[in-house]
Amino acid sequence: MDLAGIVAKLAECSPAEVGPDFSLDRPGLQGSMRRSVLIASIRKHLGVDCMAAVHARTFGELSALVSGGSGAGEPSPSLRAVPEELRKAGSLSFLRCGIDIESVEMLPKAEDYAAHPFYHDNFTADEIAYCGRQPDPRPHFAARWCAKEALKKSEPSLMAEPMSSLEVVRTDSGALFLRRRGKGGSKDLPHSVSVSHTESVAAAVVVAGPAAWVMRWSWLLLVLGLAAGVTAGMALFGGLR
Repeated sequence: MDLAGIVAKLAECSPAEVGPDFSLDRPGLQGSMRRSVLIASIRKHLGVDCMAAVHARTFGELSALVSGGSGAGEPSPSLRAVPEELRKAGSLSFLRCGIDIESVEMLPKAEDYAAHPFYHDNFTADEIAYCGRQPDPRPHFAARWCAKEALKKSEPSLMAEPMSSLEVVRTDSGALFLRRRGKGGSKDLPHSVSVSHTESVAAAVVVAGPAAWVMRWSWLLLVLGLAAGVTAGMALFGGLR
């Protein structure tokens, strides 16, 4: 399968329609998840690692990027150009929050999830094993994808991190936490994560920040909420009098 065939399959159109000006801004190719499917398909069928494909706007741009052969370990141009302010934000001590929502239908169907390039590229072996055991694996994969996207949004220092290096770990009690895997070993991340999904939609929220800050701000928000409630009650009582 050539590049036009790959794009046509994902866009659900004829390869004859795919020319240099063919827009990639369409449902089958929109969003970070579908672009990851595109990247995995290019790697599988063409043997080219083109992480920069996520930024292509037309087929012509995509073709040029694929011909250029962006390396698998090489960050895409936009990630190399992350502003210094964002890179430093990962070390700041205030709370940060990330949220993501995805349609389950955006994930490709597979007979063998462990062998499918998209799942192999974006999930750890443990995640694939857990989700693969479920009656309908895709909502569980979608929830974990959302958690990783939300993590990156809350932690700019992880923006260029491969999805397969980030893991949503499920404890025996059912609680979830996030882990980063690397050549130097695994590290549990100090982020709180919550995921939810239906048969058609998945969502996740990640809150980053030292535990002391989380507790401090939680108490502050509680106090402010109580103060607002008391103030509103007093105003209402005064109005009734």
